[in-house]
Amino acid sequence: MRELPRGIIISCQLEPGDPVQDISFVVNMAKAAEFAGAVAIRTNDAKHVRAVKHSVHIPIIGLVKDRNYEAFITPTFEHAKSVIEAGADFVALDCTRRERPIPLYELFEQIRSAFPTAGIIADIADENDAEMIAPLKPDYIATTLSGYTAYTKDVILPNIALVGRLCARFEIPVIAEGGYFTVDEVRLAFQMGAHAVVIGTAITRPWLVVKKFVEGSTTFIKGRDDG
Repeated sequence: MRELPRGIIISCQLEPGDPVQDISFVVNMAKAAEFAGAVAIRTNDAKHVRAVKHSVHIPIIGLVKDRNYEAFITPTFEHAKSVIEAGADFVALDCTRRERPIPLYELFEQIRSAFPTAGIIADIADENDAEMIAPLKPDYIATTLSGYTAYTKDVILPNIALVGRLCARFEIPVIAEGGYFTVDEVRLAFQMGAHAVVIGTAITRPWLVVKKFVEGSTTFIKGRDDG
């Protein structure tokens, strides 16, 4: 298994409804991330994994989002197989307490049996999730789903306190992910013990950044026009 270097991981993903759906956007964001010094790329879907793998030389974290399931990040072995065979060095799995099509211990066994060199990243939402998954010994624990489950919906992101608790309690390296927008937040996550920090929306969904500027200026413009 390849180890993830310490540093910044960039999540380059497209969601249904995004104004950009061109795979070249994902590839070019990944290239820009590598050029700027990112240590890995996290991306969704086998075709994106394959395209990014051919374009950069840093590790790829692959996943498949299948919203037919409550635990929707790479919920089955077939999902994991698709991104690993496409070139992913690591596969991210939804390791929350939500309903899933296959028990996590079976999914871990299947992946490790078929792909012994592939790393597994456990995407969790809280400390209880981490406690549940720790006996299966994922290579990394990521706070990806904090704030995105029914039992963490009131959490304020980024959940840097969770990073600190996980680092203090578990020997498994922790990846901080979810709602990181500023350098100060990233710095604090590292100070709390994070092995790496994932940045996504703040960089790779620029239309949302534009929307913030537009919405922030609307009231001022309307006031000037009315005057």
